Amino acid sequence: MKIYKKNGKKFLYDMVKGILRPATPEEKVRQKVVKYLVEQMKIPIEAIETELLLSSIDNLSKLRADIVVWHINEATNSEECLLIIEVKAPHVPLTEKTLEQVMSYQSILKSKYVAITNGEDLEIYQIRENGTAQLLTTELYTYEDLINSNVKFAKKRTMRRLSFDEINYHRYINMLIDKGYIGEETDPDLHPFLAELQNFILVEPISCVLPIQFKGISLEQDLGYSFHTYGNAAGGSFPGYYRGFVVKTLDGNEAIYRIGMFGTAKLINDPIFGNRKSYTVLNVATEDMLGYHNSLELNIDNSISKRKTEYRFFHNGRLTAGKKGSVKIEKVKNYVSKYAPDLLVEDKIYLGSLPNNMSISWDQGQQFIMNLLLYANIRDKLRNDIKKR
Repeated sequence: MKIYKKNGKKFLYDMVKGILRPATPEEKVRQKVVKYLVEQMKIPIEAIETELLLSSIDNLSKLRADIVVWHINEATNSEECLLIIEVKAPHVPLTEKTLEQVMSYQSILKSKYVAITNGEDLEIYQIRENGTAQLLTTELYTYEDLINSNVKFAKKRTMRRLSFDEINYHRYINMLIDKGYIGEETDPDLHPFLAELQNFILVEPISCVLPIQFKGISLEQDLGYSFHTYGNAAGGSFPGYYRGFVVKTLDGNEAIYRIGMFGTAKLINDPIFGNRKSYTVLNVATEDMLGYHNSLELNIDNSISKRKTEYRFFHNGRLTAGKKGSVKIEKVKNYVSKYAPDLLVEDKIYLGSLPNNMSISWDQGQQFIMNLLLYANIRDKLRNDIKKR
């Protein structure tokens, strides 16, 4: 890919519009994808449009599609949208939110297909009659294949609940470390428990009838696991699998809470974070009408204590409220005392306990999950109250 320089800045040639664009990471991916569309998928260059303002279709829309592919419907002799592609920079993982983003464009352009890519992976979906997107296999499809629906659907891969013997297998644990779900410097004695904890969180079925009422909140719906990424106030991000729950909060509103476990990277002389050991965190993220954010980031390495045949989870109460900065721990504890006083144990926030050296059932882990959801909701409530001031 040829780089052009002008006034000390780098540019790329947009072969669709015939202009130079700043050579951002996303633009490099876009031009790479356009080249793939033309050379490999045999899509005519004149059928491709980049950075299409959707206000040209819906004058109320402020959205812009990265790449749009058109074709002529021979039956109606009219131009129709065939494919919309959402482009991300190489370091950005493809998640459910990426798919949701391109689907928002599809709701306006009514394309037959949508796709998401970061230059490393390309996922193409066909839009079914019920409006859902179904993933295609990874083989090469041509322009004619897409027009004539000569495509194959990928088989949906599902996680299964593993036995404790399977969880404890060293190759499985090494896989979790390699994929970033357990910190590489986390105590190896914790590995079997953490492997079981992740499998429990993601796929253990709820064994009781919903909704579950719990100290002012209610677990209304289990959304299962899905791939997302959420960031923290320091600029870090945690892409991977989360288990989602619809929760009726202390304020009576509904929000989606997602729980996931991740390993952090070991850092040496990082320009932003300096030196940092790798550890494992348990994250609770929130999606509501105000957006989405990481509600709770629990450093498991420093937050659990072993007691006979179980591990107990505590949190120190640290909290950041966006631009307002750090919140005094005493203030967090006061909020916990107001809404869930029994969570205050030994001057820390107690989140519950889970058995060690065995599979965790829903009955054994339900209170821990509900405590996590309740504590995350209390933290969100405190953040919102601070931001309103």
